[in-house]
Amino acid sequence: MKLRKGLAVAFTVALGLTACGGGDDGGGEVSADTEGTLKVWLMDGSQPDSVVDAVNAQFNEAYPNVDVQVEIQQWGGIQDKLTTSLNTDSTPDVVEIGNSLTAKYADAGLLAEVDPGDFGVDGMLPGLQPSGELDGTRYGIPYYGGVRIVVYKKSDFANANIEVPTSLAELEEAANALQTANAGNAKYSAFYFPGKYWYGAVPFVWDAGGEIAEESGGEWTGTLDSQESQAGLATLKNLVDNYSQADKAGDETKNVDAFNTGNVGMMIDSWWAPGELDKEGSPYAGDIGVFALPGSEAGTTSPVFFGGSDLAVSFKSKNQELATEWLKIMTDAEIQTQLASEGGVIPNQEAAFSGHGDDPFLQVADDASTNSRFTPVSPNWANVESSSVLQDMLVKIFTGQASIADATAEASQEISDTLNQ
Repeated sequence: MKLRKGLAVAFTVALGLTACGGGDDGGGEVSADTEGTLKVWLMDGSQPDSVVDAVNAQFNEAYPNVDVQVEIQQWGGIQDKLTTSLNTDSTPDVVEIGNSLTAKYADAGLLAEVDPGDFGVDGMLPGLQPSGELDGTRYGIPYYGGVRIVVYKKSDFANANIEVPTSLAELEEAANALQTANAGNAKYSAFYFPGKYWYGAVPFVWDAGGEIAEESGGEWTGTLDSQESQAGLATLKNLVDNYSQADKAGDETKNVDAFNTGNVGMMIDSWWAPGELDKEGSPYAGDIGVFALPGSEAGTTSPVFFGGSDLAVSFKSKNQELATEWLKIMTDAEIQTQLASEGGVIPNQEAAFSGHGDDPFLQVADDASTNSRFTPVSPNWANVESSSVLQDMLVKIFTGQASIADATAEASQEISDTLNQ
């Protein structure tokens, strides 16, 4: 569980990359006799040592004279460190990048092109594929990810005599039944949802047919003010208005603590949260259930945001072919299955889901990840996230500071301006 919680930092780390130009190309033919050093930068909490050892063992079977040096980096300050290091002759050859930043590094000329056919990217999970491609060229290979699912208290469901909902309409019915059954508790949230939780909000937009932004002819247009996007946010606002006591100006970092008070029936949270809530010694161990956020149509799920990491090759690397061979091993089904089993993350492909065995929490997260999306793939998307435009829009909607129409119009304009800078 420590690994999963550490990995979650990747999805919330502050963004701030300064673009700079790329350098000369590197690489050359490699063979079993190739000698040299391959420098790999991976992030803290992304994988257990056993996975790295397994990859290096396979790699050295083919290239026994290559010394693989894996350096574990910290998420804090990694953007500036990567920007500087990738633009030097001493660049690491392989780097792990939070997938919301891959487009920005690629646009800065710091990443080498890779052939998606070498990695079977088309067969990987849909929400992980977009981030590594920019303007039709692939620079990053999906490494792993994480999604959000609905966590609920089984005893609360039993006391309210309700089943797991299979549609958003049934979700609201379940929330109403839970709230009614706990009417004597003024602190109770049948559907706990803090105001700034945009990761939890975008599935409602996507399920209704909306988008955050769309690109045409090289120009981006924010589309949260579309009829479809507004409808999805209206569905969420109804749930928040009637069934959540969470801070409407707060974020999701206190979700687990709130659940452990006993005053939460359901909440949307990260794939690792159920395991944290269910561990020995926790107040509600043995009472935790999960399901994928349902869609508007019965029996469907809402598209979920799929955050995670890509692996990429430095543009200035002199060992690009070796780096590509190492990447192939780290991202293939065998190693991904081991990563899923020992690291508890969502692997990059369905073939590796077997690594989660019979874990009911991870199986639900796997199912949710098969219907997943990603944020707009733009070098400037990181600036949208760091500006808090999505969080501010939601707070205005939930607190009544602005109507859905006005709040989404303002946010859409800001998104358009930022993406087109």
